[in-house]
Amino acid sequence: MRARSEAGYTLVEMVVVMAILGFIAGGIAVINVSGSRAESRLAASFQGQTNAHLALDKLRGDVHLACSPNAQSATSVTLSLPPCNGTKLVTWCTRAVGSSYSLYRISGSSCSGGFAYADALGGGSIFSYLGPNSPAGSHATARLHIDMTVNPSPKYNGAGYRLVDDLVFRNSTR
Repeated sequence: MRARSEAGYTLVEMVVVMAILGFIAGGIAVINVSGSRAESRLAASFQGQTNAHLALDKLRGDVHLACSPNAQSATSVTLSLPPCNGTKLVTWCTRAVGSSYSLYRISGSSCSGGFAYADALGGGSIFSYLGPNSPAGSHATARLHIDMTVNPSPKYNGAGYRLVDDLVFRNSTR
């Protein structure tokens, strides 16, 4: 009689409680991992956006100072900076780095070395030059059209963004 009156838990009750606690702990772990991944994607996106905007600001400054592009293609542009006699050249170009591209600024006319201002570009063809008075009759100064897609998390579709701008050569003729 005495053994029956002692309070305690049965094995079945303990297994049920452990299963419930395991289910709750598993849910919390899934939420924690999901939050960590989202934070990592947001941090990469913010860093990519910041780098792309800084690169665009630096490129804008170079274009505003430049007399004209010395040479240009869809993947690079070489600018002649004052004193506008071809002695001070700066090249902006894209180079493949793994599965994406990076935007570099190099002193000189080649696309080797230099400093990477932006990375995780979706493609390397980001430059197009529009000459003075283009379209005809507009009396517009020459401009460099930039169209770049930045995607720091390529495995997540739609996580990228696009930067498009026309940078004006202030020292060009109309």
